[in-house]
Amino acid sequence: MMHLLWRLGLIVGLLFPLWAASGALVFAENEPSNSPGVLERIGNTAKKVGHKIEQGVGKVVKKVEEKHIGEKVEQKLKKAADKTAEGFKKAGNKIDQKLNH
Repeated sequence: MMHLLWRLGLIVGLLFPLWAASGALVFAENEPSNSPGVLERIGNTAKKVGHKIEQGVGKVVKKVEEKHIGEKVEQKLKKAADKTAEGFKKAGNKIDQKLNH
């Protein structure tokens, strides 16, 4: 889960600046040339947004690690598997009792 979130953040962080820059080029073509910093401002904003996304993903990963969610899920699955095994064992015993009478 945490690895998936990290990858998602990385992908978004890398693709968003490219997407924003491609939109900026179209926008800049329609702008008069007396506004030379448009591409720079958009690029900087895209970098800031990418950084914020990375920070958010990092916080989520940290919380998942702190709360030991993976371990808790593993414990619940083991408990469910144990109960299922018990249920099958009891059912098998009942079937054996009925067949032997």
